[in-house]
Amino acid sequence: MNVRQGSLLRALLNEAEYKTCAWYAHLLGCSEKTVRTDVKAIDGFLRHEGFASCVSRRRGSGLRLVLAAHEANRLSRLLDESEAAMHPRFERLCRELVVLTCTPGPHTVESLTRAVFTNKQQMQSDLHWWQRVLVGRGLAVRTGRRIEFVGAEWTQRGFLMSVLFSFPPQAVRRRIEPLLLDAASGCDQRFFDRCIEEVQDNLGFTLSSNARWQLGVYLRIMVARIQMGHVIADRPLTGELFGFFASLGNRLSRHFGIAVNEAEMGLLQDMANCCTWQWSAELMERYEPNDRARAMAADIAAACEAAFGEPVPASLIRPLGILVESGLTRRACGLVVQNPNELAVKYDSMDGMCLLSSVLCEVPALVEARLHTSDYTRLVLVLVEYLERVGSLRHYRVGLVVNSGIDLALWGRYRIEKLSSRVQVVDVIAENEVLSACARPSSPLLDRFDFLVSFEPLPVDFPSVTISSLVDERDLERIVEAIPLWCRGREAQVPCERVRLTVPATPSALLPTVHRDLVASGAVSLGLERFRWLVRTLGFIRERSLVLAWCGEGVERTAVHLYDLDGGPQLAGKRCAQVALLLVHPDDRGDLTPLTERFKRLLESQGAEGTEAAEDDFFPGFPELRGAF
Repeated sequence: MNVRQGSLLRALLNEAEYKTCAWYAHLLGCSEKTVRTDVKAIDGFLRHEGFASCVSRRRGSGLRLVLAAHEANRLSRLLDESEAAMHPRFERLCRELVVLTCTPGPHTVESLTRAVFTNKQQMQSDLHWWQRVLVGRGLAVRTGRRIEFVGAEWTQRGFLMSVLFSFPPQAVRRRIEPLLLDAASGCDQRFFDRCIEEVQDNLGFTLSSNARWQLGVYLRIMVARIQMGHVIADRPLTGELFGFFASLGNRLSRHFGIAVNEAEMGLLQDMANCCTWQWSAELMERYEPNDRARAMAADIAAACEAAFGEPVPASLIRPLGILVESGLTRRACGLVVQNPNELAVKYDSMDGMCLLSSVLCEVPALVEARLHTSDYTRLVLVLVEYLERVGSLRHYRVGLVVNSGIDLALWGRYRIEKLSSRVQVVDVIAENEVLSACARPSSPLLDRFDFLVSFEPLPVDFPSVTISSLVDERDLERIVEAIPLWCRGREAQVPCERVRLTVPATPSALLPTVHRDLVASGAVSLGLERFRWLVRTLGFIRERSLVLAWCGEGVERTAVHLYDLDGGPQLAGKRCAQVALLLVHPDDRGDLTPLTERFKRLLESQGAEGTEAAEDDFFPGFPELRGAF
């Protein structure tokens, strides 16, 4: 399959109902004929990979993926592994990355062209792309008679590992790792394997299979860079160097005939600590984070207790400290490790993210740490459970309206509360009681309920959802989709201000331009550096929009701001066409749930949509966004 066909299969996997060819054609930016041709290719791919699932075509309805039992997760994993390799630039950029960083030079446009199996014009275009990617990272590609990466050596190592971690592991194993192993003998590979076993034994923790592989890749990169004469000399240690790592440095020196200094082994030790250990409940209980991480976890817990009135459970303090410590270590290594739940936390749970961020972003130690957004989101992910427990997220009071037997009343109440944690059925009332209350000038229902649920449509002007007597998943979906838009018995509204901006193509020029407009319009009183920090920490890319939702100091009025960009910059591997901001005044914090849901509806209807992958695009997970700002 190619990239477009992979995108079509992903879209089919995400849609439960039939959608027309025209709908998919609009989504992918191609013709209906192309969609029909791609469906045949997808069916062939599924048969080749041994799936019983297939694409169903129904005249008048469109297309739907019919999944065989237990194949959804397997198909999703296969897509994750294949999407990178399907991209037309993947093979070429993998080779460029390895040749520029781990292959002896000197490199020229001509030598790179031969090594990457491309033409000179394409190579020059790719070098410009690399220069854009490296903006703001303290790194650059120096061009001229010789071409090379320049910048602090430890920063180059962190960037290289961040790029590798942004790709699906299977894609790296198939395409990049063989390039790193070409020059390694069987003896060298066995030596690396023994080193990883000993690292694991001396750390006292079992590494996950992915972590073992990642550490092995870094060891090979470290040795290759030292053999090329690129040695870390100016990076301070983040902690005391364990005796084992000092002795390992001597063994690496003897085996490869290279000089391995203390700074090199300090970074190797930090890289080992960045890996994913196999955390069990027992390990979490006995692991002690360092002093700085424990102090920051205590500051976070104190801020949450002051804001929400209840202490953070003791069972969460140690995990917070562990996450802070690992985030600080990755920051010191210049290593970005993707958080697969980042979009789910920032978009799907936007109200909880906003509420917690309004507290966490005022903790001085956390602000000063400047954690990568993926590590910040890991902290939020742990605290969402606490937020639910203290009841700070809005819960909706429901009146269940029945005109039938007691069995349906009890069944409906049980099912609604069981399947929707944010809804509480506070009373079961009769239909004539609703009609009588709504006939009065000021309905007393507003004081009792946020909305009503009934088994028959209600002829009243009051927020209500009609469900079936089955009270099945579809009924609950109707409730979940509708209720967050209601605020105190009325549909929540948020002003939306839309502006078209022309900005330079460089990412660094985007935020100052948006910030100037927000300040000039009186929307915010934030300084530019604070605004940058909020976008870098809380922002995310959705389709072709850079999105930020913020509730806190510096916001002068609650509103949505949509900036449509002419000449938008390259962010996270895509040409950014819009900046979408939800700015909520602190006084409106209690209404975050309806406000964020309204914002998401606006994004879905007015956001910059994704199109078919262009040659200038790359992977959404590529670590560009944070370095650019």
